[in-house]
Amino acid sequence: MTTDHPALPVFRRALAWVSAHLDAFHPDHEFVSDHSLRVKPFIELVFVLNPFLRRGLHRQEPLLADLAAFCARTFDTYDFAAFAQQDPAGLIVFALRDEFDALCGRAPRDGLLGRFRQTGLPALVSVSRTPYRAMDLAYSVARADLHFDPRSLLPDLPRTVLGAARPLAHCTDSDLYSLTHTLFYLADLGEADLSACWPDTAGLSDRLRGALGLTLREGNADLSGELLMCLAFLGDTGSGCARYAWTRLAALQLPCGAVPAPSYRAARDDSAGETAGHYRFTQSYHTTLVMLGAAMPALFPTALEVPLPAPTVPLKAEVAS
Repeated sequence: MTTDHPALPVFRRALAWVSAHLDAFHPDHEFVSDHSLRVKPFIELVFVLNPFLRRGLHRQEPLLADLAAFCARTFDTYDFAAFAQQDPAGLIVFALRDEFDALCGRAPRDGLLGRFRQTGLPALVSVSRTPYRAMDLAYSVARADLHFDPRSLLPDLPRTVLGAARPLAHCTDSDLYSLTHTLFYLADLGEADLSACWPDTAGLSDRLRGALGLTLREGNADLSGELLMCLAFLGDTGSGCARYAWTRLAALQLPCGAVPAPSYRAARDDSAGETAGHYRFTQSYHTTLVMLGAAMPALFPTALEVPLPAPTVPLKAEVAS
């Protein structure tokens, strides 16, 4: 681990906050049990955690191991199939689950993802989504097999904000999210050489730095973290620009370790009463997870030299012990 990078204190505090609030990521928790959230925080948790597992980092970071144990328990006990029947886009959870199980050496489960694939539902769902959201699903489904060729997404690239080369001055926040998420998948979240899909890496780097300056000026930690992650895919983790951005993000981080979304208002963050923590969690969980994903390439530039575990019996008994 890199120990002198300004991302480290942000990462440590964010990871501690997520670990301390794992119960709220469960789909049955009162903070998220309304239909608009429910499985979304848990799906995002697994999406961010899986790249750490790919690199074996849960073997050296105890709190990452705690996150993995929580996800294993939740996968074992919550009926995600019933939820997916209500929201077909929710089938992304089976793709993330299958990758998680393989990375943790857990035995294959019910074959639900395979059955969904055979029905053609992933392609059907993708058609109804914006291009970069279609990439979300395509990427996670492909990643369930522990390998992915980003070039498979190139046919969809021209329909994205990145592929259309929309000028930065004309980009909304939604456009910037499209830009960052497209790059997440073209870079396989740091596992693939981005230049294979986007040769003009110098021009892309300039564009990302320009967008980062805008989002930092607005105090948007969420987009700033995603842009930092994309810069890291281009090898930019230690430049003056990247290091300065992390010091700005540290200033936006709350004392508890959560990093709030742009919509967060401190005056609404009531720390007393029955709903204590509800507003802070819903306004902070996503951006705090983004900090973990953005910090990984800066702090852990190389994977641990450990082989993937062989499949075993489900981890339920191990987690409980």
